[in-house]
Order: sequence, then C-alpha cells, then structure tokens
Amino acid sequence: MRKRTTTALLLATAATAALAMAPAQAGDFDGGYLGVQLGYAYGDFDLGSVGDTITDFDSDSVIGGISGGYLWAIGNGWYLGPELQYDWANITINNPDSGESADFDGIARLNVIAGYELGNGMLYGSLGYAYTDLNGVGDFFDGSSDGYAIGLGYDWWVEENWTVGVEYLYQSFNDIGSGGGDVDLSTIYLRTAFRF
Repeated sequence: MRKRTTTALLLATAATAALAMAPAQAGDFDGGYLGVQLGYAYGDFDLGSVGDTITDFDSDSVIGGISGGYLWAIGNGWYLGPELQYDWANITINNPDSGESADFDGIARLNVIAGYELGNGMLYGSLGYAYTDLNGVGDFFDGSSDGYAIGLGYDWWVEENWTVGVEYLYQSFNDIGSGGGDVDLSTIYLRTAFRF
C-alpha cells in the first residue's frame, strides 16, 4: 500500500510540475509533429495448452521509442489525424518446465488520433493497427503477429513548439506461432514532441 501511495504521489508531483511550467495559453495542435516516449510495459503471455499444462506468464519491462504524426483541425476544438509509433522493449518470459524463453523486443503501431482541446492541452483517444515479432519457445511461440491498439492520453504545452504528455495504450495479439499463443500488453508513457 505504501509503495502504491508513494508512486501516486510521485506521478502527481511530476504532473503538477509539468503543468506549472506550461505557458498561459495553449498552442495550435494543427500540423505535424515528431517525438519520443519512455515508459513501463506489462505483458500477459498466454502460450495456450502445452500437453496437459496451461502455460500463462506475466512479465514487464521499460519501453521506449519514437513517434510522428499529423493532426488536422476539424472545428470546435477537435483534431483528427494519423500517428506512427515504434517502441523497443526487453521483455523475456521463461518456461520453468522446459527452460525455454521467449523475447518480445519491439512493437510498431499506426493509430488514428482523435483529440479535443482541454485546458492548456489536448485530451485524445487512439485506435489502430499494431505489429510485433516474437522469438523463442521453439516454434510454439515464435513469429510475427498483427493486432490492435487502443489508448488514451493528454498532451500539454510547455513551450511554443513543445508539448509533454502521458499516454496509456493497450495492445492485443493472437495466434502467435504454431501453438497459437496470445499476448496482451499494457503500456504507460511519458512523451514529448516538437510540433511544426
């Protein structure tokens, strides 16, 4: 409980400090942007049935990458546009019965962003396509997979062309490898972007 309280206080302090640095007036989100993100990833790896054993593993990692996109103003404070992201991670799961391991090293996403100006920034949701490649556990959990991603975030202005933000993304992949394994991945990021 103390750890959760401390984490919540640290996040609240960071958010307050970032908001305090923000200029009095929000900028215009219309246009292109390039940025980076860094955060925490938590994955549930379901290998399905191996013989008479159900193998279900959880693992976590630091995750980070690059992003870029373009937003169009569509009126009344609303914005819409595509965003491309790529993340690197270092998530490894180990099968205690066989000693084999599987690695989840990266993920690419192409999302549609829909946002609304709120306060000194923009609250947005995202929905899109996700792709990943996994290696390990023989052929059983080895291969690429298409999936989907859905998310929620908030970006606020800190300088004339710079925003910082927080974002949560949920990604799901099914039928990976010959065994038909599944992955559900949750990520939470701090992100920053330069807006043109």
